[in-house]
Amino acid sequence: MISTSLLREFSQLLLKHGASLEDIIGMVYTQEELDPLTGKFKKYFDLTAVNRDPAKYPEGYSYKIRYKLDLSGIRIPQGKATYTTKTAMLDEAVKLGFENRLEVLKKYEAGKSKPKGGKDFFKMLEDYYEKGSKYLLDDSACNKREVVHQSRREAQAFIKSDLIPYLIEKKIKSIQEFTTPIYSGLKIYLQAKGIKDKTINNRMNFLTRIFDYHLRNGILEKLPYTKGTALLRITGKQGKEDAEILPIDKLKGIYPHRRLIDPVELLRFINPFAATESFNSMNAKEQGIILNDYILPFTLGVLSLNTGLRNSEIGRIRREDFIGVKEKETFLLKVWNKKTEYFNKTSESKYRKIPLHPYTIEAVKIYIDRKEKHCGTTKDSDFLFGKAVIDKDTGEEDGVLSYTHFDKTVLLILKLIKHKDNFADFFSTKDELIKTMKDTKALHEELKEMRDAGKGISFYSFRKTFRTMLGLNNDLAEYYMGHKLGDNSKTTYIQINSLDNKLFVEEYAAPVITMLDKFVFHSDEELKIMREEDDRKMKKQNDFMQDKISHGQSINDAFIDYHIMEYKENVEAKIKNSGNDGGYFDKI
Repeated sequence: MISTSLLREFSQLLLKHGASLEDIIGMVYTQEELDPLTGKFKKYFDLTAVNRDPAKYPEGYSYKIRYKLDLSGIRIPQGKATYTTKTAMLDEAVKLGFENRLEVLKKYEAGKSKPKGGKDFFKMLEDYYEKGSKYLLDDSACNKREVVHQSRREAQAFIKSDLIPYLIEKKIKSIQEFTTPIYSGLKIYLQAKGIKDKTINNRMNFLTRIFDYHLRNGILEKLPYTKGTALLRITGKQGKEDAEILPIDKLKGIYPHRRLIDPVELLRFINPFAATESFNSMNAKEQGIILNDYILPFTLGVLSLNTGLRNSEIGRIRREDFIGVKEKETFLLKVWNKKTEYFNKTSESKYRKIPLHPYTIEAVKIYIDRKEKHCGTTKDSDFLFGKAVIDKDTGEEDGVLSYTHFDKTVLLILKLIKHKDNFADFFSTKDELIKTMKDTKALHEELKEMRDAGKGISFYSFRKTFRTMLGLNNDLAEYYMGHKLGDNSKTTYIQINSLDNKLFVEEYAAPVITMLDKFVFHSDEELKIMREEDDRKMKKQNDFMQDKISHGQSINDAFIDYHIMEYKENVEAKIKNSGNDGGYFDKI
């Protein structure tokens, strides 16, 4: 059977050798397709009136034909395949459009595989984001999102200041020379200039748009990257596969007592003589810094180790999602597993309930208390951690948390691990804490050093760590992770969620609480021993300092003397305990 495309090509040969439009009607074209009044010819080309010199063209204009589809039926970029007629008669122009189509398209096919090189290549890059450029018009015709003025300016600055210098350095002179190593190298080049990962991702989007243009127009055979890996893994949105678990063996002891939750209370505990301020007595600016830069990331870390929540789930938690179970003196956290399910809360198969450890409950309560003191009452329907925004897909209110808070949560837990034996080394005054946690530039430098060292610790690491600590290889573990339960599972979300909350705690809470007591928090007995030890140390410190003060020393001098004495005692104890392993100072 002869294909339609072959018949259409043959029909144009007939036109070229004298056949009329009427002669080929019924072969492959209908009367409607060829009738200028119906506009059906526009499937193949557009007609544009071009102003002419009246002396040569009595009508003052003629028609220019722009072909829209190539011989394979693929759309042609605007202005790439045209034919200028000398007639002002619409019917005649349509006839010429069909008669010359084959010849013009063959020339187009012969030339389209030749990409611009050298200066023409760089000029294409510079011109791409000019207002009304043929490239942006082609993007619009393919339903690409419009690039607004500010974004066009950013794109042009990136191309001029970063992309072209990099390509010149690598001796790249055409789009086809843009290989995968060259593409990946550009990211490293931008990182070396100190540009943040999120900014790099925005810039790379400008470049991938240029690649897409060349790919769909047959100028580029394939992309220099695999779809889905075009951008950098940035901390707040790091890929699941790249995230490492937290050092589980070092988590025990980072949350020794409730004073650690509020750093102001911790300061009063560390140095009761010098730290006299309370959260209430601070000004609004200081409260905001303490709340957002320490208490919030601290609470996020505790909650995430307890629940394994996804990044997106954290932002949309409302106060009402914490379900009190009075009979068991505890709380459950209700979490919707997907965004679509969150906006359509109609089924018990779409959410999970996670039991909360007493320390987590205490951390959340203190966070809410400090937030209300700083921001006012938090209603049941308010987002506890995220900022309220209107979701672009549903038009409904959603809660979103900035990646900055995720970054600070990661850095804070690493500092807690580092300083768990002597937290005063992290900060010993309010001003020191504010300076440390407010220095965003320094925090990002720490994150960059971590990535350079090959450490994939991100906020997603909390979720991976929760799953690893949980250690259960059954439906309950998958339930707590918010994963789909298999077809052969013995339980379903509906079966678990329909349980009375008291029964839910009795049946399903123990594995989570036991796991957290083992790896992260302290049991009641451990806390009792630690409190007794804290009280003993505090009494010893108070007695020492009161004695020094009574002999005329200042509080600060007495405080310094006590720590010198404590340091010497620790050294002596280590020397005494070194036993047969050699002297304390034999080796480091």
